[in-house]
Amino acid sequence: MRLNKFIALNLPSSRRKADELIQSGEVIVNGKVPEVGYIVKQNDAVFVNNKKLSNNNTHEYYKFYKPKGYVCSHNKQGNAPTIYDLIGKNYLKFGGRLDKDSEGLMLLSTDGDWLNKIFHSKNKIQKKYKVTLKNKINKNKKIRTKITFEGQTLKIHNIKVINSYTYNVTLLSGKNHEIRKIFRFNDLDIRELKREKIGKYTLGNMSKGQLSKIEL
Repeated sequence: MRLNKFIALNLPSSRRKADELIQSGEVIVNGKVPEVGYIVKQNDAVFVNNKKLSNNNTHEYYKFYKPKGYVCSHNKQGNAPTIYDLIGKNYLKFGGRLDKDSEGLMLLSTDGDWLNKIFHSKNKIQKKYKVTLKNKINKNKKIRTKITFEGQTLKIHNIKVINSYTYNVTLLSGKNHEIRKIFRFNDLDIRELKREKIGKYTLGNMSKGQLSKIEL
């Protein structure tokens, strides 16, 4: 395995950031400064900023029920708490970011490739949401489910009325604030937005803030 990938799997880091760490001399392998592109072997001792990284390629996979009010980030953003204040496992990467005011299912793992396969738009993995409005649904109102916003195409794959205030919404892409932007375009005010399913993974009976291990 290339060193940058090894570092990215063990730290909350991208491969590009890992290359920067290697180039800056912050990475030591077997007592020496390695070159970018180094291939990690089974018995190599890899240190980043004097912290030894595990040479165990066993990955961890989790479902997480993100509550409202938490930011999806490894870094503090203002006074808002982050999901890692609840999780405590800072080495996990997350897929399927939810904004601070949204809640619901997220997936976290040490396996970045697994997360990329699920959340890359080309793979068209369905993400299902429950969207509750502030005002009663007008069943005669025609909702435009595909719009262009700031040069980007946003699209709801499927939308279905559940009750007087609530829709089921399915996305295939999951772009930044995609549902909120489309609903705002249609003059629909969202009170609650909750993601309930990602592909085959569901919230089930999870509690808010709960981290649940997935066995692949």
